[in-house]
Amino acid sequence: MVRYLKCTSTVLRMYTPRQYRAPGATDESRLIRQNPFGLIVSADGSVPVATHAPMLRAPTSNGPPPDGEPLPGTTVIGHMARVNPQWRTFESGPSVLAVFSGPHGYVSPTVYGVTPAAPTWNYAAVHVSGPVRLIDDADEALAVIMATIEVTEALTPAAWDPTDSMDYVRRILPGIAAFEITVESVTSTFKLSQEKPDDVRQRVIEAFAASPRGQDKELAGLMTTTGRVHQ
Repeated sequence: MVRYLKCTSTVLRMYTPRQYRAPGATDESRLIRQNPFGLIVSADGSVPVATHAPMLRAPTSNGPPPDGEPLPGTTVIGHMARVNPQWRTFESGPSVLAVFSGPHGYVSPTVYGVTPAAPTWNYAAVHVSGPVRLIDDADEALAVIMATIEVTEALTPAAWDPTDSMDYVRRILPGIAAFEITVESVTSTFKLSQEKPDDVRQRVIEAFAASPRGQDKELAGLMTTTGRVHQ
């Protein structure tokens, strides 16, 4: 059985200064593809609830959707443990918010080479919102799990072949709540020192590239490939 939930006109938006907008839809889609572990937020009455969960753009009959395809009107699929009561809020909530975070890192004023200066945080994130559909059909839920495996295994050095584990996957399937979000609203922030002069921004990139911390090197790569938004 499939349950469709009616959506209202409520749109959840993230504050994004103009200079930090994504240069294009491709950047937003690529961030979701490369970071398929997000935060899904819904409401239990007047109380917000959230779960960190694997989520990705739904594949088509031709495979994963291209990064250049705009997100509005497409779908995001995901799943969570059925013992997690949040999925029950999908039955009464008109829409949900899915948050995808890319690389992020602290920017110390010491790398600027100019004064005055102040510390900040560089990061990239994409928010999508829209009505949610619970997936009760076992075959469709299994398809969500298999698509998730395919996308996430593609990020590993040697992809795992699930063939010999399919009986086990089917046994644990009843313990999983699969869902699908129809994307109605997309907002994003790519805060990557775009407001700084080119020479200062380059010093920030070099500092991240040389850093051993967390996602700093990945952030340096994103800053290198993400241009400025025209005012």
